[in-house]
Amino acid sequence: MQRISGFGRVRFHPLFFLLAVVALGVGLWRDVVILFLLVLLHELGHAAVANHLGYEVEEVSLLPFGGVAKISYGRGGPAPRDEALIAIAGPFVNLVLLGTAVVMVMVHLWPTEFGRIVIELNLWIAVFNMLPALPLDGGRILRAARSRTIGYEAATREAYTMAIAASLLLLGLGGVALWAGYPHVGMLVLGLFLFVSAWTGRRDLAMDTVRFLDAKRRSHEQRPALIRSVAAPESAVIRDVVKQFAPDRYHLVYVLDENGSVRTILEEDELLEAVFAGRWLDSLDQWLQ
Repeated sequence: MQRISGFGRVRFHPLFFLLAVVALGVGLWRDVVILFLLVLLHELGHAAVANHLGYEVEEVSLLPFGGVAKISYGRGGPAPRDEALIAIAGPFVNLVLLGTAVVMVMVHLWPTEFGRIVIELNLWIAVFNMLPALPLDGGRILRAARSRTIGYEAATREAYTMAIAASLLLLGLGGVALWAGYPHVGMLVLGLFLFVSAWTGRRDLAMDTVRFLDAKRRSHEQRPALIRSVAAPESAVIRDVVKQFAPDRYHLVYVLDENGSVRTILEEDELLEAVFAGRWLDSLDQWLQ
């Protein structure tokens, strides 16, 4: 593990080393070098946009098809628009590199075979990363698009569910290809990675939500201008109410009595303080008494 300016900690995922060993074993050392450079440029795209928008990239894990960038929650985590811009920067870099390779081959500055490798690898990295599945870039874009409407936790769970579905599809296609006598090891490996990552992400979702809520609580000085209203019965548990909170919004919670009338209106700050004071399992009614 090492540090690169703008990246924070950088480490290689075991899958990268596994692919490198396999490729070197069959004499594809040039492909490994090209792949490493393309993945590195992909992540530099993420880091450059994140730094430009004022965020810190805590860690990047380099994978054979891109990487996973961990953005700091220091100022409440990335706003949905910023998260989408950071996510799309990586695949955009690959598309630019793909176009550059096409031009270089057309003007005969690159050998055709070398250009073909660069084009295919960039296409594969860009397309795979745009799948709407966390932790891939497309999953981050999906979460950014949905979090303002259904809340951070629900949007994150939705993106992980999409990842599990995509991983099962990849594993199924890889299994069929293997059964048909046309094994595609890459598809099986990527399907397995996506499944394990999504399963782990869903398992740790509660902790991720706590980090998100803590960041919102600590960044109350930078209160968002836009307000989002949430209605909840007085019997609702505080934990379940704050799970509906979205990034880039300040929440007003309308507490309804048993007749559906508004009993009181609570502000986001009040509920977050209750959560981190250890009262997150209290009902709104208990807390108000």
